[in-house]
Amino acid sequence: MMSHGLKAHAEDIFVFANDLASKISSEPERPRLDLDEKTRSQLDQHLEYLPLLTASPSTPIRRRLDQEGTKLWNTCMQLMTLHREKEQLILLCKGTVKAFAFAMLEYAAPNNSQGCYRALEIAFKMASTCIDSGCLDLSQKIIETAAVRLDRLQKSDTDGNEAKLQQYTVEYYMLRVYLSWFQERLDIADHLFSKIPASNNEKGQEHVMDICYKIGNSALLRKQYDVSAKWLGRALNAFRASLHLDTHESKDYLSKALDALKAGYDGLFPVKVIELEVLSREESSGDAFLQGY
Repeated sequence: MMSHGLKAHAEDIFVFANDLASKISSEPERPRLDLDEKTRSQLDQHLEYLPLLTASPSTPIRRRLDQEGTKLWNTCMQLMTLHREKEQLILLCKGTVKAFAFAMLEYAAPNNSQGCYRALEIAFKMASTCIDSGCLDLSQKIIETAAVRLDRLQKSDTDGNEAKLQQYTVEYYMLRVYLSWFQERLDIADHLFSKIPASNNEKGQEHVMDICYKIGNSALLRKQYDVSAKWLGRALNAFRASLHLDTHESKDYLSKALDALKAGYDGLFPVKVIELEVLSREESSGDAFLQGY
C-alpha cells in the first residue's frame, strides 16, 4: 500500500505532466521554443532517478499513470509530426519531455510478463531516440530500467514465449552496443556484441542489422575504415543469418549497407563477392517467382 507521502508525490507527477503537456502544446507558434528554467529544473529532478517512485503503485495510481503518460507521449508524437521544422520542439519532444512520459508508463507497467513486455518495448524505443538525440546519460538510465525488466522476465516468465524473450535480449544488448559507440568505447561495444545470443528471430536479426549498419556507416563517415569494415561486415552477416532477403525492409537495409561498403572499398574483391552473392540471390528469387506463376 502506498503511503500518504507517496500518494502526494504521485499527485505532483500528474500535475506536472499536465502542465508540461500544456506548455509544449502552446509553444509551437513562438519563433523560439524553450521551457522556462523552473520547468526544466523540475523535469531534470524527475528524471534524475528512475523509476519515478520507489514503492509499487496501487491499481488506481497505476491506471492513472498509464493514462497520463500515454497522453503526454501522444502529445509529443503529434507535435513532432505537425511541426517538423521546429528543431527545438523536436529535441524537447524526442528527449526529456518524451522521456518523462516514458518514466510514467514504465512505472505504471505491472511486473507480470505482459507488463514487462510493454515496458521493454517502450524503453527500447525511448533509449534509441535518446541516443540519436545525443541524450546519452538519459539513455543509460532508461537502459538500466530495461535491464531490471529483462532480468525479471528471464527469472519468472511463465508464458513460455522463448522467441519474444530472445528478441528482447538481442535488442537490449544491441542498444548497449549502440550507446557504447557514441560513448567512444569501442572495446565495450565489441564485448557487448560478443554476448548477444545466437538467434533465429527475425526481429532480433533486423535489429542487429540496423545497429551494425549505423555504426559501420558512422565509422565510414569518420574515415575509420577498419572499424567500418568490421561493423558493416557484421550487418551483412546478420542478413545472411536472417535469410529474409525477399522482404522490402531487408532489401533496403542491404542496399544501404552495400552502398556504404562501396563508398569506402569500391573495387576491392570482398565487396565484389558480396555484390555477386546478392545478385545471385535476387536472380534465384526471380526464377522462383516465375516458376510459381
